[in-house]
Amino acid sequence: MRLCFFCWLLPPLSVLAQDNERILKSFASTLAANRSAQTRFFFGERRERVRSDTLSANTQNFRHRAFNYVWAKDYEQAVVWLEKTTALSPKEHGIVGEFYLTQFHDYPRALTHFNAYDALTPNFDDIVGYNPVSYMRGLAYRSMGNHEKAIEQFSIAIEPLAAKHGDEWVNYRHFVSRAVSYIATQQPEKALADLEKAGKNYKRSALVQYHRGRALLLLNRTAEAKTAFQDASFFFKALRAERRGDYQEDDFNPIYEIEIDEIISQLKSKP
Repeated sequence: MRLCFFCWLLPPLSVLAQDNERILKSFASTLAANRSAQTRFFFGERRERVRSDTLSANTQNFRHRAFNYVWAKDYEQAVVWLEKTTALSPKEHGIVGEFYLTQFHDYPRALTHFNAYDALTPNFDDIVGYNPVSYMRGLAYRSMGNHEKAIEQFSIAIEPLAAKHGDEWVNYRHFVSRAVSYIATQQPEKALADLEKAGKNYKRSALVQYHRGRALLLLNRTAEAKTAFQDASFFFKALRAERRGDYQEDDFNPIYEIEIDEIISQLKSKP
């Protein structure tokens, strides 16, 4: 009786196995397709094919063409079309400057575009994306190793807003960026003051605690530094679990779990 019952189950199990095999093959094909590098920016392949000879001279088309060339890794042509974009519409200097900063890491050229963008309204700290152009300039200067100029520009972005509305209105990442430059110029007390403000604006920040640990080490406050790095590790792991991915609080100030763990391990041997 048991044998008959088992035989009765065999056909459905066989069918189920075949279905699972087909599903796995389908998933494998999808993954393979997703791993293949795209040659154009999003829907740029069709766009360029259809409009390559009749592309009208407007800002959006020029910008998309530049992005398409970046996607295809033709960086020389990408630069040509980025510059054409700003020549056609000076308001694009901000976006183009951000592109040079984040994608090409061409910091002098990024500064040139940020300055040109800011010059359009000299009495106003223009916005690039979600950040004041002064803050973006600070990032460019910092990337070039000029932390004094970076602090100057970060302060232009931070101080007027804080004076008018209070520190709680300032993006906590802006305080962190200035603190990083304070640490680089051996000014840990000023860094800690900025990081305290940043921590109040985001109490679960691994980024803030990590740099607090760095500043405290400069002051030889080792026990407090250990606690800060442990907090950074805790918040990093918690956020990673919530975000389910390679989450960075701030792409301009990336931190990595392995670095935090290494510092904690090194500090364990210190009194």
